[in-house]
Amino acid sequence: MDTTGPLIAYYDALCPICRREMGHYARHGDHIIRLHDANGDLPDDVDREAALASLHVRLPDGQLIDGWPAFIAIWERVPGWGPLAWLTRPAPIRIPLDALYRWLAPMRPRDRCRDDVCGV
Repeated sequence: MDTTGPLIAYYDALCPICRREMGHYARHGDHIIRLHDANGDLPDDVDREAALASLHVRLPDGQLIDGWPAFIAIWERVPGWGPLAWLTRPAPIRIPLDALYRWLAPMRPRDRCRDDVCGV
């Protein structure tokens, strides 16, 4: 896995928890991670429903990953988070955490309005 270039994280910016977490990572600079709201325009190879269902990350080599592996890819790059990536990478840990994440993600809070624009 290429760990030298920036990632693009496709995440649900209408989720306050997601915004806060992704904002924390983004503070380290766009040379590490670039944020892309999955509620807006997306590249053709990123499915909106899938990107809203779980975090999607584009690696520097163009590969798209999602779920827990996407978090691991972020943690590998963000200073101080490497140990968490290392601890959760082994399959006996990663697979149950990915299943738990995918089960909990649909229960996350979502804003109904953003930038004073509300869907009908």
